[in-house]
This record gives sequence, structure tokens and C-alpha cells, in this order.
Amino acid sequence: MSAKAKTKVQTRRTNAPQAREPSHDEIALCAMTIWVEEGRPEGRDLEHWLKAEARLRQALQVEATAASGRRSRRTTRSSAEL
Repeated sequence: MSAKAKTKVQTRRTNAPQAREPSHDEIALCAMTIWVEEGRPEGRDLEHWLKAEARLRQALQVEATAASGRRSRRTTRSSAEL
């Protein structure tokens, strides 16, 4: 692979939307919500925590992807108007 091709691959990777990680408090609140929705069962703390973590990570990834799409469209539109 040429140096130019490597640079393009590296650039694509850095342009990928980076979602932030959910905070401990966000996960705890979401896990509690899941626990309540499921009827407050006992002994499923870890399951609820992991489910909350996955749910929040997915939501944050979708949010980051949507935000990068909005930035791309604005940049494209601005350059087209010039």
C-alpha cells in the first residue's frame, strides 16, 4: 500500500464519529429504570447494568453518527454555495 493510500485510510478512521462513554450515574439511572420496568426482580443487578450500558452506548453512537452527518451536510452545502 502506498503512503498516500495509508494516509487516506488513517484519515477515514479519524473522521469516524466518536461517541462518548456513558457515565456511571447515567448507567445506574438507566439500570434502575430497567429494573422498575421489569417489575423490580431481585438478583438481576448485573444483567440490568449490562443492558443499561449497552442501551446507552448504542444511543450515544447513534447521536454521534447523526451529529457527524449534520456537520458533513453543512460543509457540503456551504462549499456548493461558494
